[in-house]
Amino acid sequence: MSVELFNLVKPTEKNAGGGGGIKSQIILIREADIDWELFPEIDADGITMSENIAMITGKFMHSFYMTQGTIKPSQKKLKGSNQDCGGYEIGLEGFYPGIEKAVQEWIGKFGIDFKGLVIIQNCASAKCYLIGEPCNLVHLETIDTAWGEEIDKDKGSKFGFLCKQGSPMIFYEGDLSFDPLEI
Repeated sequence: MSVELFNLVKPTEKNAGGGGGIKSQIILIREADIDWELFPEIDADGITMSENIAMITGKFMHSFYMTQGTIKPSQKKLKGSNQDCGGYEIGLEGFYPGIEKAVQEWIGKFGIDFKGLVIIQNCASAKCYLIGEPCNLVHLETIDTAWGEEIDKDKGSKFGFLCKQGSPMIFYEGDLSFDPLEI
């Protein structure tokens, strides 16, 4: 497949390269909850999904709280064994405060075997970034729980989600499908 090279011009939005202070909502979608037969195609630009991710009836996307300012998405190119192969490693790291029953229950049920997709919905820009793709799902790579042994030390769990996939992060423009009874 031949793709034409195009210009990448300076962004027009103010402070486009400014980082820090990411205020985002993290949305998890379990592999078993997705209707994969109706999974939307990526648009012609190769980086946008404008159709909704179809969920199995009665299944929904789930919010996953991370302390604002600790949310760190990352994307890097993976070098293949030759020039004709490679991909992208996309990660998401963030901190969940406290060591309470709810977080320990989540870790106990999903910490070993979470597989699915992750959407990062950026508060400031209202953009949604999709991590994961069919056959290359996001998994929970790390959980690091700290006791907070001193008053100025963190008490809670750092979560690290990771995916190695063929495409970079996708702009997701479909609907977010939350359980209306939990909103």
